[in-house]
Amino acid sequence: MIMRQLVFFLSVLLVLWIAGASYWYVCKIRCDCRQAVAPTEEIQGAGDIAEPSPEELLRASVEETGKYLTASGIRKGFFPSSSAEGDLGDISDEYLKKLKLYLDNNPSATVEVTGHADITGTEAYNIKLGLQRAEYVKTYLVNAGIKAEQIVTSSKGSSEPAASNSTPEGRAANRRTEIKVIT
Repeated sequence: MIMRQLVFFLSVLLVLWIAGASYWYVCKIRCDCRQAVAPTEEIQGAGDIAEPSPEELLRASVEETGKYLTASGIRKGFFPSSSAEGDLGDISDEYLKKLKLYLDNNPSATVEVTGHADITGTEAYNIKLGLQRAEYVKTYLVNAGIKAEQIVTSSKGSSEPAASNSTPEGRAANRRTEIKVIT
């Protein structure tokens, strides 16, 4: 008899524990308690804040992305000597996703890709090489989903060095492309 009472008591305790844990999880953790909803006028009159629409959320996300891109500044890609194919490791997947989101929602915005070279060739050759580097990066961006018509390429050749051309390290720093968002 005592054993049956103990089993009954433990069963009731288990059911109550499960009900309490379920309530706690649903209402407190997931914030999904189903309560009677008052008419809309009363909710708004009580000072509750309406949830933002999907358009407002998208606009806020695009604005945040624009701030990120502005803070990121100019992105650079570097190239080996006399090559139009190089290392674009400075262009992260996160940057590409945010760039695509921003450009998709700002059709008038563009990306300017400028190619640069060191002084180891003639100026005409360096201009051509810089443009080939810019076009290489443009292809990379298009393959990432960015519209080609929003990408402008140009070349500065060796006219705007980032470092001194008198050392191998300086020349390596000058063989680059620069990606800049123009709003």
